[in-house]
Amino acid sequence: DYRSQVHVESREGLWKIKGKIKKLGSSEKVTESKGENITCQDPVIGVGEPGKVIQKLCRFSNVPSSPESPIGGTITYKCVGSQWEEKRNDCISAPINSLLQMAKALIKSPSQDEMLHTYLKDLSISIDKAEHEISSSPGSLGAIINILDLLSTVPTQVNSEMMTHVLSTVNVILGKPVLNTWKVLQQQWTNQSSQLLHSVERFSQALQSGDSPPLSFSQTNVQMSSTVIKSSHPETYQQRFVFPYFDLWGNVVIDKSYLENLQSDSSIVTMAFPTLQAILAQDIQENNFAESLVMTTTVSHNTTMPFRISMTFKNNSPSGGETKRVFWNFRLANNTGGWDSSGCYVEEGDGDNVTCICDHLTSFSILMSPDSPDPSSLLGILLDIISYVGVGFSILSLAACLVVEAVVWKSVTKNRTSYMRHTCIVNIAASLLVANTWFIVVAAIQDNRYILCKTACVAATFFIHFFYLSVFFWMLTLGLMLFYRLVFILHETSRSTQKAIAFCLGYGCPLAISVITLGATQPREVYTRKNVCWLNWEDTKALLAFAIPALIIVVVNITITIVVITKILRPSIGDKPCKQEKSSLFQISKSIGVLTPLLGLTWGFGLTTVFPGTNLVFHIIFAILNVFQGLFILLFGCLWDLKVQEALLNKFSLSRWSSQHSKSTSLGSSTPVFSMSSPISRRFNNLFGKTGTYNVSTPEATSSSLENSSSASSLLN
Repeated sequence: DYRSQVHVESREGLWKIKGKIKKLGSSEKVTESKGENITCQDPVIGVGEPGKVIQKLCRFSNVPSSPESPIGGTITYKCVGSQWEEKRNDCISAPINSLLQMAKALIKSPSQDEMLHTYLKDLSISIDKAEHEISSSPGSLGAIINILDLLSTVPTQVNSEMMTHVLSTVNVILGKPVLNTWKVLQQQWTNQSSQLLHSVERFSQALQSGDSPPLSFSQTNVQMSSTVIKSSHPETYQQRFVFPYFDLWGNVVIDKSYLENLQSDSSIVTMAFPTLQAILAQDIQENNFAESLVMTTTVSHNTTMPFRISMTFKNNSPSGGETKRVFWNFRLANNTGGWDSSGCYVEEGDGDNVTCICDHLTSFSILMSPDSPDPSSLLGILLDIISYVGVGFSILSLAACLVVEAVVWKSVTKNRTSYMRHTCIVNIAASLLVANTWFIVVAAIQDNRYILCKTACVAATFFIHFFYLSVFFWMLTLGLMLFYRLVFILHETSRSTQKAIAFCLGYGCPLAISVITLGATQPREVYTRKNVCWLNWEDTKALLAFAIPALIIVVVNITITIVVITKILRPSIGDKPCKQEKSSLFQISKSIGVLTPLLGLTWGFGLTTVFPGTNLVFHIIFAILNVFQGLFILLFGCLWDLKVQEALLNKFSLSRWSSQHSKSTSLGSSTPVFSMSSPISRRFNNLFGKTGTYNVSTPEATSSSLENSSSASSLLN
């Protein structure tokens, strides 16, 4: 294959440049260049014009080719002036590239558990021998980080020997000879240091506790200590790390009160790294971090209560410098990680050392969000206040709704459809009341830094999930009943049948979803989040078991509302419901038309909080609109019901007001706020083609035939 002064994708063959014949290597790949513009020439790299880029495969004869990855990585060159300049070197040495391919094969193997121990041992030995090679090859360093990341995802317990092999590998790649290689690697792949820290934390969480003695590991660039929590809990958890070579030290202390409710045989693992702080990516505007330890503490069994951890560091800050305590947040900067001061503060300092405390808060918007906004900011604090005040107010409104329904129940459930309508409203209110109560109690416990044991948090998450789903499924039941009464006019079902279907849909479906979610995730202890009693997102995406059904139901209910309004505005021939039926259908569509858009709007904003990095404004809008759901249900689902108003008036013997109300309604001379001639209700009258007033004293049916003819009354009256 010959080419004159032009080269495209390389193939095995020959090409001609300015009269010279050159055999192509299979690893060469260059961009198109044309005759007289060629200024960069190299017998190995090739030719190209200024600005063009060539990517060449790194070749190692003793490493087999992989169809998924170039052999040993790649080198990228750019034509600058008349010379090819190396812009990026991702070459991997032959031994490390072989280890990488073996790691990829291991995680796909059905016997990965048995293979992991041997592989970690071989990895540790190979990396120790290749330290000099790693210190000059960013590609090899990146490959080792990818290997550790792959292996940390293997779902198995890690014993002391395996953890020692992991830390020995980490000790090599965090050594001072490799720090300059880290700087080059960070310019190419900004999340590699964060990826390494995350991998090591996953290994520590998988560390087997059992009957084995606590593991202690100490080398130049990493130290680790662990403690197994037995039935007789220690007074405090305290670990001290000293690195004389770096003139650094640090302490970690967890008070006894934060250990008492841990699951038996849980292991607490703390690691310290003297060089990792210089490697982890920093904000370019805040690059004045003092040299200090990076310490990480993990618990083997996923704990849902954020520990109040006290950490003491040697203070290497310049005299008069401001001390700032931060933690590494893996979700910042599009999940590449970054330093975050949320929930951390300096407790004390005496010049030689600084003690730091870290804890976190909970807000309502976490229900559909994979992470929480910064709780230490002004808006974050406002979000927590909105959550507590709004949910508390919603609980009072829902309790009032249930009381009102109990008082007027006999008066407003005299026919089949009225009975089912109020059954739905009562269950919506009851489910939301229980869910909000669970939420606010758990949030208060966690925000005040009290311990909530693992079992209690799993139970709280399950019931919050179940009852919030029940709210939506009862709303769906309400909408489907309305649709049924309008579409299947001549079809009748018994009250018991309707009730059975409603309860199966309202509670059966949420129960099935909740139980399946729990069963699929809890055996691996990834049902809840690490620091919050709510569905996990990072590990299992269990949050979708709430968000997806809720949003689908909102869309379905909005669709039903549109169909209902269209049908009522343009009734088909033969569809002539009686006066009471029209009254009930109007009230149905009125209430559904009010309730569903409200719920759809609020949980629609919840959809925006599902994505990480969402603007805090959406969290606030979501919280404000949702915490007042109880008030919406009380007003539009209960008090706006004319029969409820009349029953309340009669119940409390307000004869004078009741008489005046009935008279003014029939004459059209007055407009109480909840009457159908009030300004609010008139908008709905106009929507349905009605004008004037509406009689609130329509008698209830007393015979079975009349019940059948008015079975659609008051479903959402």
